[in-house]
Amino acid sequence: MGFNTPGIVKYSFWRMTHQWKNAVYVCLNNGEAYMPDEIKDKYICINGDIREILYRL
Repeated sequence: MGFNTPGIVKYSFWRMTHQWKNAVYVCLNNGEAYMPDEIKDKYICINGDIREILYRL
């Protein structure tokens, strides 16, 4: 989800990631991959074009 994604979506997933023991949040975005410090040990951020990244997989 991009930085302009409504908070009702993005912040809910951040909160769940923070609360759930085994949750991991993955952010794939071209230049806007960001996560709050509260989940810094539970996320994966990838800055890049999704088409290029999926092609490499």
